[in-house]
Amino acid sequence: MNMQIALTGGTGFIGNYLTNKFVENDHQVVVLTRDPNHIKKPIPKVNYIQWNPKDPRFKLHGLENSEILIHLAGEPLVGPPIIGRWTKSKKNKIYESRVLGTQNLIHSLSVSDHKINTFIGMISGIGCYPDSGENILDESSKISNEWLADIVLQSENSMTNNLPQSIRNVILRAGIVIGKDGGGLKRLLFPSKFGVLGKFGTGNQWWSWIDIEDIYNCIVFFIENDHTGLYNVTTENPVRQKEFVGTLSKILRRPNTMWFPLLGHLYKLALKIILGGVSAEVLYSRKINPSKLFKTGFTCQYPQLEQSIEKNLNLK
Repeated sequence: MNMQIALTGGTGFIGNYLTNKFVENDHQVVVLTRDPNHIKKPIPKVNYIQWNPKDPRFKLHGLENSEILIHLAGEPLVGPPIIGRWTKSKKNKIYESRVLGTQNLIHSLSVSDHKINTFIGMISGIGCYPDSGENILDESSKISNEWLADIVLQSENSMTNNLPQSIRNVILRAGIVIGKDGGGLKRLLFPSKFGVLGKFGTGNQWWSWIDIEDIYNCIVFFIENDHTGLYNVTTENPVRQKEFVGTLSKILRRPNTMWFPLLGHLYKLALKIILGGVSAEVLYSRKINPSKLFKTGFTCQYPQLEQSIEKNLNLK
């Protein structure tokens, strides 16, 4: 069945991928963006419409036939292009885009003509959970008391507290997204190619991840099935950070610094100095149990890290 699907954040890493996939599958796509006339690489057949995320009364034109809204828009947590501290200015941008932007989007819907009946939000992530070592985390686990976790909670509450009951709400907390054009894989490729990537600290921290193709598959699954609520979106196969690096180095046939334990601790110190609070995203251990997602009947097309990396690097 062909659908008309609207997206915010449609020009970002995940949004651009989803937009292309929807178009490939003959769906009509509407992308909400600040300036439709200045899209760097517009995708053919996509309707770009204006949205002002700072204005709660901004009337949206072009959603009259859209039934699905996928909300991805938000200031990037890391970058550009590889690193970036959470300065006061950066924190304000993250708050305004992810918390206020979500509230304003929902208020804009209330003053606009549309047929939206399903709202899928993926502006949070598993970064809301604390450093948990070997403990397994699920949707019922307590979130961290750190700043990012508070942003996640506020942005999710912006959806649950403001959407009318007539609109089905699904909230997805994604793990590390593996894709060739962005996310964790792209940031690790450069040092890997030069053989200087290794353990961050001990390297024993758990990284929970998901292939970008399975992000698309997951969203399509929730569009086609009437589930609601909050879901962690990762594979059932988290890996330790040192295993991730080892797998990537093996695939690239490049050496790594895994055998120099002191370098691991120097990497950890450097990350904390350079990235500040952002360093938690790679240094914390978050072993996610996504059983709630898989109990719905959803399955991953790429459940193993090696096959995901090889696919995204066009090696298989």
